[in-house]
Amino acid sequence: MGGAVAGVILAGGAGRRMGGLDKAALRVGGVSLLDRVLGAARPVCDRLVVVGPHRPTAVGGVTFVMEVEPGGGPVPAIAAGLDAVADAAVALVLAVDLPLLEAVHLRAVLAALDAGAEAAAAGAEGGPNPLLAAYPAPALAARVGALGAGARAAALLPPHVVIVDLGRATLNVNRPEDLAVAERVAATARRYARPSGSPEVGR
Repeated sequence: MGGAVAGVILAGGAGRRMGGLDKAALRVGGVSLLDRVLGAARPVCDRLVVVGPHRPTAVGGVTFVMEVEPGGGPVPAIAAGLDAVADAAVALVLAVDLPLLEAVHLRAVLAALDAGAEAAAAGAEGGPNPLLAAYPAPALAARVGALGAGARAAALLPPHVVIVDLGRATLNVNRPEDLAVAERVAATARRYARPSGSPEVGR
């Protein structure tokens, strides 16, 4: 599917299971969850919009917006994000609490959408993850418009979704133990990272 790709990152949650901490500001490998997700999305997105309070970020070209009534769940948050990128052809919707996400994973999701799917989403234990998914932006906007605040995120998905296996990249940081797992995985990845100056493969 051609046209501009907009990354819509949802970063306004209350983090109740994290004791009320701002999940976007939590760090894995010394990098905030917000910057980890934005860093993964930046190479594949023409525009980036974060729905949530303005926070410091090392990633350039990011727009911050807020819902009219914060706290209404993912549907009004996505509506606010889509309003900021109304000319986009594709919306890549991402939760902010995905610390193991990389650009290669998002390319796989976008490639699945290119095959003509109504949506492409990462597989998760409970089914496709609507907050790690790519949608044709006009269709998503219409779907969001038909849903009310408080609707479950799963309602965002159309009947036919291509599911993409992204392995551990689907890890959500909902609890302190999730953060600990992400830190261990990230530490292992750093330990086996390519030596400085060696060619990068797969990008």
